[in-house]
Amino acid sequence: MKFKSISMTALILFGSIFGQSESLEIDDVESSTSLQGAFGAVTIDGKIWNQIALRPTLPFGKLSVAFDMVLYIDQDGNIHDDDWDFSSGEKVKNTIIDKIYYIRYGNRWDKNYFKIGALDNVTMGYGILLNRYTNTLLYPQVRKVGMEFKTRAFGVNIHGFTNDFKENMGLAGLRISAPVDYGITAGVTWVGDRNQYLGLRDRDGDGRPDLVDDFPNNNDWWVDTDGDGWADNDTLNEFDVDGDGWTDSSFTVPLFGIVIDPDGVETKPEPININKESKSFNAFSIDLGMPIIREGPVSVDAYSQYAALLGNTLDPVAVEEKSVSAGYGIIPLGLSARFGPAKFNFEFRMVPKGNFEFGYFDRSYEVERATFQSISGNQGTIVTKDQKLGTYGKQNGYYSSLSIGLGSLVDATMAFQNLNGEQYDFDSNSFQDASNQSFTAILRLKKGISKINKASWFYQQRNVPNPFDFKYSESTIMGYNVGLKLGNGMVLTYVFRRTFQDINGDGDVLDKGEMINMTSVETSFSF
Repeated sequence: MKFKSISMTALILFGSIFGQSESLEIDDVESSTSLQGAFGAVTIDGKIWNQIALRPTLPFGKLSVAFDMVLYIDQDGNIHDDDWDFSSGEKVKNTIIDKIYYIRYGNRWDKNYFKIGALDNVTMGYGILLNRYTNTLLYPQVRKVGMEFKTRAFGVNIHGFTNDFKENMGLAGLRISAPVDYGITAGVTWVGDRNQYLGLRDRDGDGRPDLVDDFPNNNDWWVDTDGDGWADNDTLNEFDVDGDGWTDSSFTVPLFGIVIDPDGVETKPEPININKESKSFNAFSIDLGMPIIREGPVSVDAYSQYAALLGNTLDPVAVEEKSVSAGYGIIPLGLSARFGPAKFNFEFRMVPKGNFEFGYFDRSYEVERATFQSISGNQGTIVTKDQKLGTYGKQNGYYSSLSIGLGSLVDATMAFQNLNGEQYDFDSNSFQDASNQSFTAILRLKKGISKINKASWFYQQRNVPNPFDFKYSESTIMGYNVGLKLGNGMVLTYVFRRTFQDINGDGDVLDKGEMINMTSVETSFSF
């Protein structure tokens, strides 16, 4: 589909929505009837697209519905068809789902609450398994519409989520908690990834990931042995699959005669089909919590947590591939304190037998979930996140976090983990005593200052010897957004995000194509 020209009227009537790339909580958005639009540019798969969109918001009491109707158009007038594909029942479903910005009922602190759409910050319990998970990290290259809900009935609290309806609940979690004797609250949490391979990008939905699909934008074709632009199974155009100059009998229309390839036909192997092959991973946790102090704006709680990762990982030391059981982690004592606008957490952490990662399903999970390494042709080695657990040995240490609201102006959050023990060393192919540290920082402007309408910045570095060396890894994510008032109700917003992927499997993310940047510039307005 192509546009030969775009009128200025169209640009005014539509716009690009900041949408899921914004880390603003939906609960902070005013629930009133509105019609917003914007226009600008965004980077998708390394290519700049002009974007125009319309987002109406419709409130129905506590229920609010917002739509995200966006077009991406390149410099030649081509529309990014992935967002408007009605070629099959599955494509129609996914296209309709993508148009939902959010459906929200109530607020997080209400007895009953749910939100469908962007999930910016999902934590279950005290966060030993699911901690600050988001499904928006790769937006708009990857658009996910998930769900989070909370309810309370018969004295029991229920909290659930799923990452994306298009994945048919690929990643999901459920937590049940209830008060028991002596003021103690007990909770049980389960989180499971039905198929980690769904973390591999597949634009056309044919099950063959883009990195091993010779036709990533066509769901009918995926193998081109001779690289001539015609698919092996395109019987109307491809008569010489292996490109040796001989017509292949099995691909010849009888009307033209049959010329047998004397050497036979050698084709590329079929790439993996993630719609048929899967690799699941599950985890559960239990926790106990008890209030210590409750005096006005001051509160202190003590808690304890245990979590087990259910599945297998790889032994990195073994000469041949060897599976070992994933491990478990213990927080024998944690303290959570609130002093007015400040919230503080401190935890003792233990990994008695290794093969475990605290906060396994975190902010960068959608990036680390599954990656291709050592790609050759349309074949490659898939490395899922659970396969890397074997690099963590026995460890002990602590975790601390601080969130503070600086008046009505700024929110700031910092978190630091320091574990000491055994870590696998790739150079010596053995476990060595080392530090395992993580650092997260988030800074957000709560209200506008002069011409600055909104601003936020975040940085994460996990499971490295020293996060303050700022040596990038697959767990590194960073980004910021700034909104500037232009007058007449118009706002110019700039968004930047950077992630990393070890595509060639050499243990670092320093090679070409392994740094992934996403930028977006837009001008938004309200009707």
